[in-house]
Amino acid sequence: MNKKRIIIIRNSNNDNLSSSDRFPVLLASLLASNNYEPIIVSQSPRLLSYARENSIKTSRGRWFKRQNWSGKYALLFPVYFIWQIILTIWYWGLFVKKQPDIIHVQSRDDFIAATIAGRLLRKKVIWTDPEELKYIWKNVDRWFKNPVGKFVYFAAKFAHTITVFSENERMLINEDIAAGGQVWQKIKVIYNGVIDIADQYKNNDKDKSFKFCVISHLTIDKGVSEVINAFNKLSKEYKGIKLDIIGEGQEEVNLREEAEGNNSIQFLGAQNEISKYLGNSDAFVRPTYHDGFSLALIEASMLSCPIIATAVGGNIEIVKNNETGILIHPKDALALYGAMEIIYKDSTLRQKLASNARKQYEELFQLDKIVMKDFIPLYEESKK
Repeated sequence: MNKKRIIIIRNSNNDNLSSSDRFPVLLASLLASNNYEPIIVSQSPRLLSYARENSIKTSRGRWFKRQNWSGKYALLFPVYFIWQIILTIWYWGLFVKKQPDIIHVQSRDDFIAATIAGRLLRKKVIWTDPEELKYIWKNVDRWFKNPVGKFVYFAAKFAHTITVFSENERMLINEDIAAGGQVWQKIKVIYNGVIDIADQYKNNDKDKSFKFCVISHLTIDKGVSEVINAFNKLSKEYKGIKLDIIGEGQEEVNLREEAEGNNSIQFLGAQNEISKYLGNSDAFVRPTYHDGFSLALIEASMLSCPIIATAVGGNIEIVKNNETGILIHPKDALALYGAMEIIYKDSTLRQKLASNARKQYEELFQLDKIVMKDFIPLYEESKK
């Protein structure tokens, strides 16, 4: 049987590989084991290297360094328009050469150029929104604002399907565009997920202390300050507990000052292998003020790690209060303290939350099942 060729396109400004950058490579790896021949197209050396490490074919893409076209830069829209013409011609040549069956686009400029080039060649085009369309389509209904967003919205009319990672993301997009229109009808929710690697990360930490874990950028809006304040109080009342903070950011100095004198708090910096730390933790805390669709929560569920999270954004689609985790209001250190105390003291509750979260992961968020159940049928449908 001939393999179906799919070109997956992803570009971004990220210096490091974000979850949105890893997703196309994980998707491609799973497609490769299901009779597809995926090719990753990107300008990012890190993403291309990551793809090659996973034995995925790659092609170097094209990229315009300026990505901010708002405010005074909107006057430069003619330059952007010319760039899109050049990029469309480039993609047309790439598609003629590679002869893909499906084109799967996952970044803004490419939403326009790759879609137009693909449709000119009568290819079927699918978009996956890396949680950016809610920003791209801001003020798209106002004639004097956001010309780039209007251009992306025009291109969306030619996409076969637009997939988003959560109902929350779909709702936020709905605030920017008229529900019921041609573009809105193309939007389909396909949950993001992670591959099941729980067997590789069973708890083998010799440290028997009860360990809370935070994985986050260290910025004000991630709520790490509230975790430190809650833990400072908790660790005075209960001995033998620890808090690991994984990540880096502009608030790190201030957060270290808040944690000063508490030797039970460790700042471990940015880490690539977060499963290792989640697997050795007794509870995962995500206290952010706002959120998209957190893969860290999915990974904690996969590893049967009890969760405390704020009831914001896509978190409420992953965490069901007192069933798969504990939900609290953001910016509330007292509520966070209470949830951490309950998790620490109640081993029966921890076991229940961990077990239910794992079951939910297997049903909804296991990436290989998502690819088989949702993406492959979408590709097959799009070829009709």
